[in-house]
Amino acid sequence: MKFGSSFMVFVLFFGLALIKAFIDSEWPEAAIFAALGIMSLWADRKDKAN
Repeated sequence: MKFGSSFMVFVLFFGLALIKAFIDSEWPEAAIFAALGIMSLWADRKDKAN
């Protein structure tokens, strides 16, 4: 399985932001970052299918 640039963006940006939001107990912010990360991964997988 190959990972694209969206996966790296997820790991570097969304992953670190999600960890920080969990540490600070900012649950709405954590949910937003998780949703954006999932959408980014979905877009990457959808792009590779075409």
